[in-house]
Amino acid sequence: MKNNRNSFLNATVGILKLPSVAFFFYKNAKKQKRFIKQNLLPLLSSFEETNDGSISKADLKKITNYYALGVPGFLGAAFGTLRGKTLLDPERYTMTYLGGISGLLDDLFDDPIKEWSHLEKFILTPDSLIPKNSFEALGLQLYQKGLNKASKPEKLKQKAFEVFQTEKESIFQQGKEISEDKIKELTFLKGGNSFLFYRLCMKHPLDAAEEKLIYQAGGLMQMGNDIFDVWEDVQQEIQTLATCAQDIHKLRTAFIEELNFVVVYAHATTYPKNNIKQFINFILLGISRVLVCLDQFEELQDSETSTFQPEKYSRKQLICDMELIKNKKAATKHYLGLHSKYL
Repeated sequence: MKNNRNSFLNATVGILKLPSVAFFFYKNAKKQKRFIKQNLLPLLSSFEETNDGSISKADLKKITNYYALGVPGFLGAAFGTLRGKTLLDPERYTMTYLGGISGLLDDLFDDPIKEWSHLEKFILTPDSLIPKNSFEALGLQLYQKGLNKASKPEKLKQKAFEVFQTEKESIFQQGKEISEDKIKELTFLKGGNSFLFYRLCMKHPLDAAEEKLIYQAGGLMQMGNDIFDVWEDVQQEIQTLATCAQDIHKLRTAFIEELNFVVVYAHATTYPKNNIKQFINFILLGISRVLVCLDQFEELQDSETSTFQPEKYSRKQLICDMELIKNKKAATKHYLGLHSKYL
């Protein structure tokens, strides 16, 4: 009876926390949207007026609606819970502008028309870049503005260079046969280094224990992103742990194992226990959505054949629409189960 009662209490706490977590991120997103409107949009508007055609509407939308919003508004907010303090103004400024350039750098490697090789030197010595077009000029301004407000600009440049190198190496995931171990290595390098890059935008020191946690959390989230992106990655012949999975049950087990490491590493940090639990709570909220996607893939695998074959499935079968009410309900159910298990 005691275990049942504890499970009930944990589930109840989870239900109570769900609205508070949602409100926390809603409040942070609202604050970040105001910051973008006041600080970033005037810069982007000036580039729209002088654009030579190298900056697309999709580029600008990705900056304002995704990276410059999500990096400070969600990721920065989650990092702040560990130390128990919200983002300082210089931190928000740095994360906004360096988050913005992240979207542009992604485009460089995704778009075969855009050149990126000459930008390698620019990462470490931005003042040396003479922009060839509006796209590069915008990237340079975002990068310089972010670094100017950073408390550790040299460390940020070095980590940005590591992210850039990882993106170069990840090209090997496209159209070539590579081992599962190599795919996992690239997945965690990409996600882990990206999370560490954003964490270095914050002022307080990063010790070895937290660095290990942030790297693992970034790798886990990259793994989750790849699960959601199966359809697109199959079309582009990009190999990920998800596209190469033949058994979704095993992929789920591997995913949960990586989540377990995040929880262990979080508790190994020196932050107050309540702060650690709140950080884990935010991670679980994101993980619950990935589990809904895995549910869909498991059902697909079990109904079609005993092997997951994403190259044979339709877009509708592989796209997990989290706007559907049934999927939102499923995510809530997964969240409550995770909360009961880990918190």
